Amino acid sequence: MFVLQHSADELLDFHVGVGLSSVRIMSALDKSAPQSQRAIASQLKQTEANVSRQLKAMKKQGLVNVRLNKKDKRQREVVLTSKGSRSYDKACRLLNAQQKEFLKLLSANEHKAFEHAINNLLKAV
Repeated sequence: MFVLQHSADELLDFHVGVGLSSVRIMSALDKSAPQSQRAIASQLKQTEANVSRQLKAMKKQGLVNVRLNKKDKRQREVVLTSKGSRSYDKACRLLNAQQKEFLKLLSANEHKAFEHAINNLLKAV
């Protein structure tokens, strides 16, 4: 499993300039934005400190904007920039292509067993 994550990280870093952690944050923001840093951390089951470090790097890259919440000025909201949306789209295309290549290595029975195992794991989280 870690080998696949490492491979995805390398692919993303080379072609998009981000890692898998950033893509996960972009995914959360793509589904529902704006979001607070706390909401992102909760959704991804990560610490706020970890998400904060990622967001700082992503902001420097121009992938996200952090702004004050209009209803509560003490809170900040995070949104994808247009560059962030384009990077997320590219990352998704690359990851989907990589996944297809990996799955080509499996027989039909192995593929079915793999999907079954993944679905069982997803039910547990």
